[in-house]
Formats: sequence, structure tokens, C-alpha cells
Amino acid sequence: MVFGAKKALQHVPSRSRISLMKIQNFTVQKRQSVVTLVYGTLMIVLGLVSVLIDPIALFTNWFTEVREGNFIYNMWSNPTYKIYSDVYIFNYTNVDQYLRGEEKLKLTELGPYKFQELRTNENITIDKERGVMTMKPKIKLKFLSEESVGQYNDSIVVPNIALIAISTLLADQGLGFIPNTAAYYTMTALGSKLFKPMPAGDFLWGYDDPLVKVASKLVPGWIDFGKIGIMDRFYAQRNDEVEVELKNISRRYSINTWNNQPGLREQGFSSINTSIPCNRLQGTYEGLMLPPGFNSTVLPVFRKQACRVYPFVYKEEVLGSIGIPLTRYKMDDSAFNKTNPYDCKCKTNCLPDGFVDIGSCYYGFPIALSKPHFLDTDPEQQKRFEGMKPDPLLHSSHVDLETKIGVPIALSTKLQVNIAVRMASGNPITRPLKDMVVPLMWLTLYCDEPPPEVVALLRMRFLFAPPLVLTLEILLIVIGSALVIHGVYRLWYPKYQLIQAQDTKKAEKRINHSVLERRKSSLTLNMADTFNDDEMAKEAVSLLAIKEEDLPDLLMGETIDYDDRFSE
Repeated sequence: MVFGAKKALQHVPSRSRISLMKIQNFTVQKRQSVVTLVYGTLMIVLGLVSVLIDPIALFTNWFTEVREGNFIYNMWSNPTYKIYSDVYIFNYTNVDQYLRGEEKLKLTELGPYKFQELRTNENITIDKERGVMTMKPKIKLKFLSEESVGQYNDSIVVPNIALIAISTLLADQGLGFIPNTAAYYTMTALGSKLFKPMPAGDFLWGYDDPLVKVASKLVPGWIDFGKIGIMDRFYAQRNDEVEVELKNISRRYSINTWNNQPGLREQGFSSINTSIPCNRLQGTYEGLMLPPGFNSTVLPVFRKQACRVYPFVYKEEVLGSIGIPLTRYKMDDSAFNKTNPYDCKCKTNCLPDGFVDIGSCYYGFPIALSKPHFLDTDPEQQKRFEGMKPDPLLHSSHVDLETKIGVPIALSTKLQVNIAVRMASGNPITRPLKDMVVPLMWLTLYCDEPPPEVVALLRMRFLFAPPLVLTLEILLIVIGSALVIHGVYRLWYPKYQLIQAQDTKKAEKRINHSVLERRKSSLTLNMADTFNDDEMAKEAVSLLAIKEEDLPDLLMGETIDYDDRFSE
């Protein structure tokens, strides 16, 4: 401290004036108070900025960006969600009585036949300049026999899909009486029946039918398979390519194109300007991820197997099993109705309310989707069967999302596969089922919880990070405020005291004599060399006679102008 005062006095420009302010500006104590004030201010600013910008949200946006090799990239490449599919087959128990006109068709539900859906996205490529990601999705099913109620060898009686599909297709073509009559006699000669007994596994993955073999040989560009099975056709391996948006945060992870098309041509898409919600793929989601902060009231979901876009609408906020709030979207009650904005417009052979025609995606076969057990369908169709028990709790579809990150937590989507039957004059083989939508099977695709690594991430993000960040913000503001108050107080109210010359000898006894003498002689010589005025030198020497405990505060207080003292 003495050497600092000495240095200050050596640089005083005036020989007749000594300003204590100029000595104060060089003291350590004042610098420490200023630094305390600056650090306190910075801590307050940092705490307030943290409150305003939400660092957790910033980190979330950064973390959810897809970059080669990071967590999100790996999740897209090989999703670790455990997704299962339970399949229920409708078994027709009174076919003979029905064909004789004695009873309505009676159905019993067999299953579930449990599968695990295994998905990978191959050949992922990220175009950073365009801000898109392309990939080739591959989906396979693994049969879980030990967890299934039904087995592949279960004996069932079901409608003959090949016969009904080809007969209805010929009827829709309007070929006339003679071609349809020829088709009728051909089917009869081949021994094809309207209903067919078979093992459950053959119904799902393909059974031999002479009609299919004949059709595949006569029209090879139309039918490219030798067996016909529901699951076999739904999960047939295709070389699809999907482009996903990454750059636009508001619709990140949404589909841009599917097979280089922003729409579904099978449902009438021709251009994005003339597209309708039913066939417009751009801006829809497969459900793997959604943009952070997703808050739309409608979630448009595209599933290739379902051959159109389906609307899920906001329903409610729920508490997830892992303890964080979730947003539940439910498939719209009118999703399959003609009045729904996502309805695919129909011009000919239109189905009743509650059914969606997806035949254009499956070789023109009259395949129709509905909700299980004809939930929310035309009541007239329900009356034609016994055993249909629609239940909104059991047969509705929903998806639970964490919308701040855009992570799907749980889902349960349920669809029923039916076949629409139409008859042409000259081919009465389908007369018993004329103008009916006949149930074949229904399935549910579900995931009860996210994988462990996603659970750990969500818990860190929502259960641990917020209180930690809040605590840090409070500490920054409180400690910063204390430092600012302390710094201002020390600058405004200094603690040092000057002692008059007559008290010098008493003060000198309180400090180490040798140290004080060295300081006194050094400063005195300096002052003597600098100023000719003896009184000024004596006053400078008096600076050394201070209380030891107040020495650090020597030059921190109010400005004392020595001009007044000299003028005395």
C-alpha cells in the first residue's frame, strides 16, 4: 500500500497541490470494489438473460438437430422404440346358414397374433445446404408366438379375397355381360368359393389360389405376386425414399417428398397447388419426431400402409408414466367420413361413411379401411353382421407427445381392413355379399413407452434441469445484487481515517517499527525530492501515521483536497 502511495505521489504533476483523489485511483482497495461492482453487475445481467432466453430451450433446439453421429441421427437410423402390432382375425362361423339365407353372418374375433415391428432407415444422407435429410425406410414384422393368443395354425373361415377382389374389379371396369359371364364360369371351373377355410398364417402371409396364378400370368404388370395375404401385401418390401425437412424449425422432421413426390399419386395428387389434405404429403409426419414446440391443434399423420393422410386432433393434457406432462392427440371421430377435410374425394363406387378406399395402393383391389368393429361407420353396415362390438375406449386411436421437444412417448393406432363387394350382371358369384363392406381383420400398432435413453433425456430435461437452472438464476441474481450493493457502499462510504501530525508517534507504536521507518524514510525522501515546500513533505509523512486495521481502506473514501489544508 505504501509503495502505491509513493508511486502516486511521484507522478503528481503540480508542485503546490496534492489531490488525494489521484492517490485513491491507484489503490488496490478501490480497484477491488470496482471489480466487485462489475462482477456483481455481470452476474445480475447473466441471471436476467437466462430468465429471458430460456437456456434449456436453446439447448433442446441444439440437441435435437440431426447431425451425423449424434444421438438424434442414430435414433433416426435405427429407432429403438419397441413398437408392437396385435392382429385380430374375424372368423366366420355360420357361412352355410348364411348362404342358405337362414341367418346373418356371425363373426368371432381370434387373436391377438402379436408381432414386433422392426424399422430401420437406410442410406441416410443430410444435405446441409438445402437443410433436408433423405432415407430409405424398411419395416419388417417379427412374430412373437409365445406372447400371442392365436397361432399360425389356427383354423379359420374367411372371405376369399382373391375371388371377391377380381370379381369386384371386373364389375368396376364395366366390361359388360359376356366378359363377366366368362369370368364367372372360369372361377367356378377353378373351384373358387366365396368363403374359404385356411390356417390363420396363410390368411396373413399368403395362400395359394388358382385365380391369383392365372391373373399373374395373364396380366403380369398388374399382379406381381403368386400368393395373396393381407399382412404380406401391407408389409411388402418396397424401395421407397423419403425426404425430411430439417432447416425450417416450424416444420422440422416433417415429410417433404415421398419417392420424389410431395403428394400421393394413388389418391389423385397431381401438383402441390391442386392437392388436398388427403393426398398432400408435404408437411405431414410419420410420427418418429416432431418439431420442438409443436402446438398445432391437428397432427397430420401419414402411414404408407394406410395409403393416405389421417388427422389426429388435440384432445387433452395428460400425465405420462415417467412423470412429465404430455399432450394427447386422438384420431378425429370423423376421420373416415366424407365431411372430414381429410376425406379423399370419390366420384364412382363410393363407400358409405366411415370407410376409406385404399384400393388404388393395392393393385385396384377394393380394400377399405375403417375403425375396428365398424366404430363410427354407417349403422346399416353394422346391422348386417353379428359379433361387431364397437367400443370407443378399446377401438379409438391416439398418440401422446412431449411437444416441447417433439418426442412421441406412446401411441396406439387401430385400423380395420375390409373388402368392399360389388357385383356385375353375368357374374353372380358375389351376390350373397353384394354392396357389403366385409370385415377381414383389424390391427393395433402401439408403443407403451419410449426407450430408456429417451426416458433419461426427458427426465433430465423436465425433472432435473428446470430446478437446477432456476436455482442457478436465483443465485446469480442474489449474489450479484449483494456484490453490487457491497461495491457501491464501499465506494460511497470509505473507512480510512487520516491522523494528525501530533498523533504520529502514538500510531507508530501500533505497527512494526522497522517497517514503518523504512516506509517513512522512503516516502519522505521522495516528497523532499519532488516538492520544495517543507509543509507539504510533513503532510505527506502524516499519511503514514494511520491505523493498521484501516490501512487497506486508506484510499477508498471521500476525496480530501489538500488545497484547503495548504490554504490554512
